[in-house]
Amino acid sequence: MNKKKKFLGALIFLAVFAAAIAIVMLLWNALIPSIIGWTAINYWQAAGLMLLCRLLLGGFGRFGKFGRFGHHHHHKFHKRKKEEMIAFREKMKDMSRDERREYIRERMRPDFFEREDNAEPKE
Repeated sequence: MNKKKKFLGALIFLAVFAAAIAIVMLLWNALIPSIIGWTAINYWQAAGLMLLCRLLLGGFGRFGKFGRFGHHHHHKFHKRKKEEMIAFREKMKDMSRDERREYIRERMRPDFFEREDNAEPKE
């Protein structure tokens, strides 16, 4: 990607972000004072509000946790969890009902992950 495209992309991002801040400010000022009675906010307060939402909610828009493409960032995590679940089911398949119950009960103990012998269930 050349420098001109990067610059243009950054410029477009800033323009969209500035427009989003203005929209938040306009919506807040149109709705919140009349509904709740709080005061109107200025542009920089709206920017702070958007950043606060970003910190508290973990994202917004295309690149955030709740965005349209956000799930791609966690692909490896979900793949690992799926593999762990398959391994867990295979392990449980060969156990009797009482063995499964004891296996799960042992892992639900509050100190299970703090103990050294938590790798294998007690035989």
